[in-house]
Amino acid sequence: MASRSAREVAYETIRSRIITMDLKPGDELNDRELAQELGISRTPMREALIMLNIAHMVVIKPQSGTHVAPIDLKLMEMEQFARFTLEKEILNRIRGHLTAEQEAAYRLNLESYRQLERDPDAENRETRMLDLDNAFHRRAFELCGMEEHFDHMLSTFQHIERLRKFSLQTEENKSVCAAHTRILEAVLRGSEEDLSRALSDHLNRYKLSVEQARQHHPEYFTEGTVRPVDYHI
Repeated sequence: MASRSAREVAYETIRSRIITMDLKPGDELNDRELAQELGISRTPMREALIMLNIAHMVVIKPQSGTHVAPIDLKLMEMEQFARFTLEKEILNRIRGHLTAEQEAAYRLNLESYRQLERDPDAENRETRMLDLDNAFHRRAFELCGMEEHFDHMLSTFQHIERLRKFSLQTEENKSVCAAHTRILEAVLRGSEEDLSRALSDHLNRYKLSVEQARQHHPEYFTEGTVRPVDYHI
């Protein structure tokens, strides 16, 4: 495998920091300082920042500099709708067809998540919870031989990913395991309607995270509200 270019390293590093909220909306990004930190020249760093600007992750303004962009609620809503549409299709492909071994793997994931819920002092707790959350959703894609589609979706839908950091710091994260359980039960024994509703309810929980986050950090979001979308339609 070819080594990554300096621009790719810079892009992925800054993008990761933005998504994990190490770099928060409004934070200034100094290309000289960032280049020095990563041990690269300013040219690939500037190119990476331009790419991040195109991806709506940073804002570049003449005379004002470069800053981390606010979370775009309109784009986030579009990402959520696209994710629901794709994931519902994948889950319906495995609905009613899980083997006992495959079901056991799902339930092991759920139990691992419950253990972290009960242990607020667990090492790297938030990162491990996010990994388990992703693993739960990725599993259906794996069973269909389409895991690359999930990985692409996760890397593309970056405004949703930024919000997930907030959800782990609120009461809303306690709904994850119960929601995953309802999705699994719908896959095992439910109808297409049951599955659609379980997934819709789960993905819609992020709207509550938005409201909670905006109460504490309204400056992290673009102005205006997004017209609600009923994913169940």
